[in-house]
Amino acid sequence: MTEQPWVAGASASERPAEERERIAARMRQGAGGSHVLLSTCHRVELYGFGELPRLAGDLLLKSGEAAVVHLLRVAAGLESALVGEDEVLHQVRNAFQEAAAGGQLDRRLHRLFELAVATGRRARAGRSALGAGLADRAVDWLQGRSPLRGRPVLVAGAGRMGSALAHAARRRGALVTIASRDPERARRLASVYGGIGVSLAEGADLVPGSAGVAVALSGPWQELASLADPLPPIADISAPSAVPGALRARLNGGFLGVDDLFTGGTPPPAYVDAAERIVSGKAAEYLGWLEARS
Repeated sequence: MTEQPWVAGASASERPAEERERIAARMRQGAGGSHVLLSTCHRVELYGFGELPRLAGDLLLKSGEAAVVHLLRVAAGLESALVGEDEVLHQVRNAFQEAAAGGQLDRRLHRLFELAVATGRRARAGRSALGAGLADRAVDWLQGRSPLRGRPVLVAGAGRMGSALAHAARRRGALVTIASRDPERARRLASVYGGIGVSLAEGADLVPGSAGVAVALSGPWQELASLADPLPPIADISAPSAVPGALRARLNGGFLGVDDLFTGGTPPPAYVDAAERIVSGKAAEYLGWLEARS
């Protein structure tokens, strides 16, 4: 094979969230339609074939077979802090679909991501519950600082992760309010949990009276900057953080960021063993297909 697949990027263990977001922005601007950009709360990675673009040269992670195995492990949840979690598979699939929609994606990369999605699905098939996800861990952290049952909890964000936060808070008996840049979307989601939906500006006004605040936003929550102390604990699983830096500093131990959630833990051995066998088999399948094309 004259050309090899490669992956360039950084993870939470190497670069803080703010730097990963800068890397992702750089990759979005400079990457061509023949690449796939995977940007999650834990990692930002650019996948391609052949020549490495200049924007990724100082971020090369793996190439050749190692790059193939890495993507399959990511899709299977083996590289996640919460081993086997579902969100990363959705993110791999969405990154693939977005790249493929442009119609310029290298056929070899197209096949690799098809196989990665299939690997992630097969690895998770028939599994038992693997423990709490990011949202559950964030809400558990809030619960550890202030009882939530029967008390108001504000969730900022009405997307997939905002919904997960709201679900986790409601399961712990909290009275859920959802704030979003789109108040109508917030109201629709809040109705599922018997709560109310408001705008982000209205949500900021509710922060001081909340038992806890859980945040999953795609951009900064500027309305928080003007709030005065005292403030409740805030768990922010946005990447980068949506909570202004000056407010985070004031909270001291009352703030949890997404990078704080990526702290080890014992992975489930049965899932790991089965998933690693699937990854090994699918990697061999792909490398055999690639060799046959050369």
